[in-house]
Amino acid sequence: MHLSRIRLVRATAASLLLLSALPGMAQDLRLSGAVSDRSTGSPLQGATVRVLELNKGGYTGADGRYQLALGSAARSRGITLIASYVGYLSDTVRLSPGTAPDLRQDFALEPQEVMAQDVVISASKGLSQSQADVTVSIEVLKPKALEVQALASVDKAISQIPGVDNQDGQINIRGSSGYAYGVGSRVMVMLDGLPLITGDAGTASLDLIPVDNLSQIEVVKGASSVLYGSSALGGVINVITADPGERPRTSIRLRGGVFGMPRNPALDWDGDKSPWSASAHVFHSRRIGKLDLTLQSNFIQESGYRQGAESEEYRNILMLKYRPTQRLILGLNASVSVDSSGQILYWRGYYPDTAIVNGQPVVTGGALTPTLDDGGFRRQLKAEIALDPSIKYITQRGDLLWYRGRLLRNTNRNSTNQESQNYIAYNDFIYQTLLWKRINWVSGATVSLAGVQGDSLYGGSYVFNGDTIESSGSHSGNSVGIYTQLDGKFGPLNTSLGFRYETVQIDDAPREAQPVFRAGLNWKLAEGTNLRASVGQAFRVPSVAERFVNTSGGGVVIDPNPGIGSERGYSAEFGFRQGFQASPGAWQLRGFVDLAAFQMQYEDMVEFGIATRRLAFPRIDIRFSSINIADARIRGAEATTLLEVQRKAFFFNLSGGVTYLDPINLNAVPADSQLDLVNVPTDILNTAKVDQPPVLKYRSRWTVRGTATLGYGPLSLTGNFRYKSFVETIDQYLFIVIPDLADFRARYPSGDPVLDMTLSCDIGRRQNLALVVDNVMNREYLIIPGLLAPQRKATLQYQIRF
Repeated sequence: MHLSRIRLVRATAASLLLLSALPGMAQDLRLSGAVSDRSTGSPLQGATVRVLELNKGGYTGADGRYQLALGSAARSRGITLIASYVGYLSDTVRLSPGTAPDLRQDFALEPQEVMAQDVVISASKGLSQSQADVTVSIEVLKPKALEVQALASVDKAISQIPGVDNQDGQINIRGSSGYAYGVGSRVMVMLDGLPLITGDAGTASLDLIPVDNLSQIEVVKGASSVLYGSSALGGVINVITADPGERPRTSIRLRGGVFGMPRNPALDWDGDKSPWSASAHVFHSRRIGKLDLTLQSNFIQESGYRQGAESEEYRNILMLKYRPTQRLILGLNASVSVDSSGQILYWRGYYPDTAIVNGQPVVTGGALTPTLDDGGFRRQLKAEIALDPSIKYITQRGDLLWYRGRLLRNTNRNSTNQESQNYIAYNDFIYQTLLWKRINWVSGATVSLAGVQGDSLYGGSYVFNGDTIESSGSHSGNSVGIYTQLDGKFGPLNTSLGFRYETVQIDDAPREAQPVFRAGLNWKLAEGTNLRASVGQAFRVPSVAERFVNTSGGGVVIDPNPGIGSERGYSAEFGFRQGFQASPGAWQLRGFVDLAAFQMQYEDMVEFGIATRRLAFPRIDIRFSSINIADARIRGAEATTLLEVQRKAFFFNLSGGVTYLDPINLNAVPADSQLDLVNVPTDILNTAKVDQPPVLKYRSRWTVRGTATLGYGPLSLTGNFRYKSFVETIDQYLFIVIPDLADFRARYPSGDPVLDMTLSCDIGRRQNLALVVDNVMNREYLIIPGLLAPQRKATLQYQIRF
């Protein structure tokens, strides 16, 4: 009897305990945590955390944190969590039934021994992907490669990327552009996924890029208008900044440089003086509670290696991110750049003039001095201001809602009374989700507004289609686009399919519609071996400057052409990538070889060309306009490679590539109808002859880029090699306008090899000294026709970090 009562009491207590636990078991499971790199402890943004049994998951934010709201069933039956990130081994955790309703589960992922492949986001607008798995050619420039070059700006670094060329600030990829006199761009240059394109000329504002706070630079080669709209006809350059880490970071860089004697001593216009440059760069980033703060300030001054081309530039950048919750990030960036400089349109002549002063010859002209013509030289003051608001929200299901905006305003004043102001307001709305655990779906809409005011540059009186038009120089435009792209992973096969529909209106002209598609495949044949194929359409709407510029300078008159049409085209590519790695003894080797064959074809390509020619005594009157002058096809091949070798304190890195182009003008005229102002200068009066050569202008068939770093412990030596083969065709009228241009081109028919060297040494844990010598061989070459590149220059940099 006694035992029966005891058993009854125990049974009753157990029943009551079970009943009391049932409400807790019915509660939803709220799961949170962080995903980090096991070796460094740094957070992994964009890592995936998913629940195997419930087909639910989400992404980590910029701080590596995630949060999931799961149903009560997750507590009652238990779940399996899987954390994964490109380039890392996945981690799996099993949660038993009856876990607490609020549970924190962190993951520290182990880096995978992949074969020299970086993580990229530009190919799919936010999704982290392995460089080897994307369906297009994409190059990655890492921060370490930038640091060893001791840069004042990113121009030089971009020029070192295989397949990329920078002609006086005008960037092209695989010959997608020639030189368009500073207006229009077929390459979309972006900072953190937002365009850095001005509202008037459509050129890139590289001065607003914070060179001391870069995560990496990604270059997508080929048509990219589906995700990025107009100006991405030839590809995309996306400069990605770094978020503050767990510890505050501060750096100060001081640079001083001096130019040497020109290769031709007769061009030494400043006598005993030596042109110089100096700059100071201050950077600080830190986390203050839920706030990320980044500050950067630069001051750059140069006396100018060309006469009158001295410059002063101030840059200030503020970046803020505030995280009120784990799923919400509010951001605001502000950038200001002020640049005062002198500019030469083209040289006075390659062969210098001299005068006798006090019995001594003095240089009074030459390739480093401005023209005597009115407008051949100018002083300018340029101010740029950018504001970038953003709101990023990750839902409980793990979907991403993201708004990003950029207001970019430019003011240009100069001594030739060609002043203007312009702005562009760009807004991007993104929704991203994961479908069936294997397809990333990104969709969104972009809305941009642009305005230009420049009565002396874009206004005045002109004749168009027989009508005389009076313009105030005030112009506006807007575009609205919607896009969607699916990136799927099915075992060894990666797929991509996208579509965009955009409408554009300039002033009161009819609204223009542009639908474009893209598709791509990447097949992983084996570990480190990938085949890829892609095809994509693209378009470019001509800039306000191309439509309405109405000006003259240096003997050149440019008329407006408001009726110019948009460019359309496509690019296709087939590529092969082979990674490799080995560990013989204490040595560590890894790298890859990438081979690609490509074709780009454009309709109605826009170029500045001769609109009218006539003899207006006592001089020839030549007038130019932007014209839909050619259909074009560019075929080519490219080989790029990376090799990293390390043995204890010794290391050697080699990267670079070779690009070959066959740039054909499909509307070329027969040789007897082609303008030839080198051999027959009087052709300028023969209006039956036109400037339509069979080879597209301003392209080099061969370009080579190579960077090699050899180091031991704190000491390293880096060499940057660039080569461009001879530019076969340029605008014929330049041989009339620019003195000695034909003679200079005849002196260097084999192209332009250029070598830069950097010797870097860490002088303690936090300090570094670097000696940079640009143009080591003191090579004479042209940036653009009539504009000689800098002679040899030596720069010393001191940097301290704390």
